[in-house]
Amino acid sequence: MTSIDHGVRKSWDRVAARHGDRLRGTPVRAAADKDRIRAAEADLGLAFPAEVRDWWTLDGVSADYWIPGPFAPVDLEEALETREIWLRVAEEEGDVFDANGEPESRFLPSFLPIAMSPGGDGLVIDLRPGDFYGAVLLWDHETWVLAAPLWDSVAAMLGDIAMLGDNASAPSDR
Repeated sequence: MTSIDHGVRKSWDRVAARHGDRLRGTPVRAAADKDRIRAAEADLGLAFPAEVRDWWTLDGVSADYWIPGPFAPVDLEEALETREIWLRVAEEEGDVFDANGEPESRFLPSFLPIAMSPGGDGLVIDLRPGDFYGAVLLWDHETWVLAAPLWDSVAAMLGDIAMLGDNASAPSDR
């Protein structure tokens, strides 16, 4: 069995079972094939964690706002397009410093969106090497504030959502 059978797939199946009535009949996010994912990794020069690859290959994922926040999953192509736009905006902004002379947060090339809110904020995967590799972070497109990870991984996000009620919000204590 692959990791999708143990982590992401199992967790998505639990989300779909728990929230099936709400998700039934909603648009479905396009799944990416493994060749497209490998090509995206090569184009970006970034290795995706296995769970992120599993996320992109999941079929039948509702593209509605079911992730607390609310956020709707985006397909790989929209994620790549959004990433390019946010990188272009960061480049156009130039260097910006806060009142203490510290550089302000920037959208980094090692972030990849996986879901978007109606207001334009995103849930991004952190692809930087280190402790937060594969973590799900909130990216506020207006304030450019990057807080601590909401979830350690995509599977953790899906696992939490599977256990949450329909009106629950994203964890804030992580």
